[in-house]
Amino acid sequence: KHFIQSMNKTIKFASLLLATTCYSTSFAGNPEDDFFQYAEEKVMQAISSQRTWGGPTDGPAVLHEKSIIFVASDLRNGGVYGVGKGISEAISKINWHLRFIDGLGSEVRQGAAIRKALGFEPDAIVLGGIDAIRHKDILKQAEELGVVVIGWHATELVSGNPEIGLYTNITTDPLAVAEVAALLAIVNSNGRAKTVVFTDPNYEIAMIKAHAMVNTIKRCNTCDVLELNYLPLDKIAEQMPATLKILEKKYDEKITHILAINDLYIDYAIPSLEANLDEYRLIPQNISAGDGSKAAYKRINSGQFQLATVPEPLYLQGWQIVDELNRAFNKMPPSGYSAPVHLVTPGNVEELISHEDKGIYDPKNGYREAYLRIWKPQ
Repeated sequence: KHFIQSMNKTIKFASLLLATTCYSTSFAGNPEDDFFQYAEEKVMQAISSQRTWGGPTDGPAVLHEKSIIFVASDLRNGGVYGVGKGISEAISKINWHLRFIDGLGSEVRQGAAIRKALGFEPDAIVLGGIDAIRHKDILKQAEELGVVVIGWHATELVSGNPEIGLYTNITTDPLAVAEVAALLAIVNSNGRAKTVVFTDPNYEIAMIKAHAMVNTIKRCNTCDVLELNYLPLDKIAEQMPATLKILEKKYDEKITHILAINDLYIDYAIPSLEANLDEYRLIPQNISAGDGSKAAYKRINSGQFQLATVPEPLYLQGWQIVDELNRAFNKMPPSGYSAPVHLVTPGNVEELISHEDKGIYDPKNGYREAYLRIWKPQ
């Protein structure tokens, strides 16, 4: 069984590579050659291991005796927990103090947690997965009290928001994530992708990513977006089977790729896809523009039901948050760094599932050493 799975994985990834090498012949003389070359380069760059540090190499020496509070949206969330662990690891190298307060997945409790954090009179608060806009009044209070506020996934895009007192927000650029997920579908299909895109209309970030995927597919004149499907996250479990049946009847076996804003859509598509496999029906290639869940890695590794996902480098982002805090304490602007997009595919998923911290994408690009060099007093 293991041999068959390994062969399936090898064959599938070989097909991906074969598709990327077919452009020069399939599209020879086509005015779109430049776009396909761009797609191939972006995809292969995202798949490759990132061994070179592309972040900041200079900045202020660390200021000591700072008190930081990490207010988590929900510490049961793997992403929030992972970035918190990264912050903790970085702070263990310097003379700062760190406290965690859990918002327990509720907007009301998260607001109470931020107020509780302000009561401790910290130097800074980190919002872990908490929507900064929904708590803008509390954040303005923090600014008035001289408390630095940094977010992780606290707003839709990379950057701060002075109007609500947010110094900066750390996330992989969602537009870049969405683009490379769609480019992979184009590359993998050799420019013949027929896609369905799943998104949640209730979240602005989800819509931003979905439209970016749609627009990228549309740049390929030989590809097609069959449908942008609005399926709310809280309805996936009950509605996905029926939704897929409708799509199958509507498009028969035309769908080559399903693009989704995160891995949850693929999680709940599996029973339907397994039934199709038993009936020898065509199974779409599934690509997630975000998350990087353990379940997704398992599917990618087995060579079934999922071609790729895009994980966040959680520990790196934890270290970056500490560096950005130090820049804020030194009255400097944010570094502006955003970690590059990384595609997990059958060809590189082994790096994750064989790692001691299974499921955490932790690039071996020397970011820890780079930040320590910046913080060390000259």
